[in-house]
Amino acid sequence: MPDMTGTPQVSVVIAAWNAAGFLPRAVASVLAQEGVGRPEILIVEDCSTDTTLAVAEGLAAHHPEVRVLRNEANSGPARSRNRGIAAAKGEWIAVLDADDAFAPGRLRRMIDVAEAEGLEALSDLPVLYDLAADTAAPTQLAASGGVTRLDLLRLLSADPETGLDLGLMKPIYHRSLGERGLLKYPEAIRHGEDNRLYVELLRKGVIFGLLREAHYIFSTRIGAVSGKYSPGSVTRVDYRALARQGEALAAELAAAGELTPELAALMAARKEQALRQNRIYGWTTLRRGEWGRLRQWLGQHPGNGAELARIALRKLGGQRGRPD
Repeated sequence: MPDMTGTPQVSVVIAAWNAAGFLPRAVASVLAQEGVGRPEILIVEDCSTDTTLAVAEGLAAHHPEVRVLRNEANSGPARSRNRGIAAAKGEWIAVLDADDAFAPGRLRRMIDVAEAEGLEALSDLPVLYDLAADTAAPTQLAASGGVTRLDLLRLLSADPETGLDLGLMKPIYHRSLGERGLLKYPEAIRHGEDNRLYVELLRKGVIFGLLREAHYIFSTRIGAVSGKYSPGSVTRVDYRALARQGEALAAELAAAGELTPELAALMAARKEQALRQNRIYGWTTLRRGEWGRLRQWLGQHPGNGAELARIALRKLGGQRGRPD
């Protein structure tokens, strides 16, 4: 049995809820990483209703790198990640969603770049993956290489090279951020918690970069090959909540004297985009017969049902394309 008593170079935190079918793949991708010694893997099991706990415990029984923490009650991804981060021993801390994976060599490459560039946090681009078809998407994002230093405006704008919403990033963090009390996902948020953490890190002066290489294998919500919703997606999608979060953030920035005219215009546009995405999501779940997702969406806000009815009437009237 390998010695796991020393300080690992990297700890990987995996929040897991109803991920029994995909957790072994995620863990295997970490165990296969080369050049980082033996990574510590912390699975935070969030009171799943399937066999995720048994799968996680089985992985821990076979791999001493794996530790399992179980929440006493279902708490959401932010609190689960925070618990894993608090328990992590590594010099660097990486976050991995249970239905995603690391490409070979990702951690070594990320650490090398972060250290060479003097970064405290570093993300990369996603490899777009269709989990239902178990294959990479035929069209990927442009990966030009190089590192972009992030600020609030760059973070909240669509990335100019790829069009990517940078809130989807999954960075590695230097452990000093946790020691300074900065590395805490907002636990009240279940959709968009990543982006709000990145905002707060940048506001506090954290040196944060984006490596324009794709090493994080990201399961897209709808597969480009299968056309199906990802079987591993358990995010409680709530675009209205994202719009409200944006309003609250804009007010907070304004009160702190940090809301420039450019940021104000950008955040107003992000709010409208979130509300448009809400309409698209509702219509898409109805059209695809995703009844469980549709029921959840309808139950989030009393206005969603009326919104869907208006879209349906316009469609019956001959409107084509996505909802406005």
